[in-house]
Amino acid sequence: MWKDHLALTIGRDQQGLTFHRHNAAWNVVVFGSKRWILYDPARMGSDKSRWKRMTRDVNRPIQLTTPDWIRKLYNKDDRKYEIRNFGHDCVQRPGELLFVPKGWGHMVINIGDTVAVVSERGLDAMES
Repeated sequence: MWKDHLALTIGRDQQGLTFHRHNAAWNVVVFGSKRWILYDPARMGSDKSRWKRMTRDVNRPIQLTTPDWIRKLYNKDDRKYEIRNFGHDCVQRPGELLFVPKGWGHMVINIGDTVAVVSERGLDAMES
């Protein structure tokens, strides 16, 4: 339902979303900060097993929370190299807008209590 409207999000420290993809969206932080890790789908290609290797612990099929993913998987294997060279790892602060293009894989975690405004409304029409 929030895709058709603006949504106000309020979350505590270290609350966030694990890796996912969706239509183009934007996010503006009002209070607090957010850490984002993003992957360009062109870099991942059509190899779904590569996406799984980068975003999950393939040896343990349990879905990790965002803080656990950063603590346990970020520095392992080729993830850190991929993110630093072909992805984005950034911190969004109050008043900053972050645009996530359609299909980009991303995760987000709050740094401190955070308030933001988000929307996907009408953005896909802009990507023609």
